[in-house]
Amino acid sequence: MPDFPARDPLPGELPMLLSVLGMAVIQSLARYLGPAVSSWTKTFYRSLFTALIILSWMLVRKEKIRFNNWPLLLTRALAGAISIIFFFWAIDLIGLLTATMYLYVYPVFAIFFAVLLFKERFSWWILVPLCAAVGGLYLIVNPVFEDFTAGHVVGLATALTGGIARSALRQLRKSDSPSNIVVLFMGFAMVISGIGVTLMPGQSWRFYPSTTLAIPTIWILLIAIALFSALSHILVTTAYRSLSTAVASIMTMLILPITAVIAIFYFREALTVQKIVGGLLITAAGIGVSLIPAPAPISETQS
Repeated sequence: MPDFPARDPLPGELPMLLSVLGMAVIQSLARYLGPAVSSWTKTFYRSLFTALIILSWMLVRKEKIRFNNWPLLLTRALAGAISIIFFFWAIDLIGLLTATMYLYVYPVFAIFFAVLLFKERFSWWILVPLCAAVGGLYLIVNPVFEDFTAGHVVGLATALTGGIARSALRQLRKSDSPSNIVVLFMGFAMVISGIGVTLMPGQSWRFYPSTTLAIPTIWILLIAIALFSALSHILVTTAYRSLSTAVASIMTMLILPITAVIAIFYFREALTVQKIVGGLLITAAGIGVSLIPAPAPISETQS
């Protein structure tokens, strides 16, 4: 009988899908906590607990803490920290669905910043997904900008800084391990969010329990956010060992319809025709960037 190649028991599609679901859970739990925990405080505890979990994972694997490319590491850590802080902030300001749509414009901005900051080859095809993403954002904020608020500014900053972080990560995969990158990134997020909680008006270290959210429940949810964050990081790292960038990018964009279902049916957030069209344009743009010729693939490692 002919010998057939052994099938991988854990193909890339499964860990990538689980990673996407994990990110949807993180975003939903942050939305569920709502005003019980201020947004910058949520980021602080997510970063603290995620760093501890990843460090424990590295200890089990006997992986050393070693930082090589400091300029790029600092760029990725700073931009990534601001992006994650602003994302949690945007969820509280403009809702889960709209904030997620803003965040997932980052693949397009990542290509743009890779060309601008790291002098990668420019392809005119980048203008196609870039225009689609900008058009999607335009529809989301309202065709006449009647509802453009500070929350939308925060959402746009989330996408821009996320794009810078991913373009730096594109280069870092050549010199530093994913675990080391994430540990430093979470450290920056913890420090910056901690300073923000202390100094910014409207942010507080204090929890505000309710009849449905007691203090022990709040702590459990904060730890759950960090646990899903760490697991998502591990899963996406596993997935990239066998998935092409195109397939991984397409699966990553599944976060938008999944989040839309949760936001609409559980949190009762409004869905308009403009948001539907805008979300489709952003999804198409995110998938489209994976098809653009580039000297190195964009990593979708979780932020």
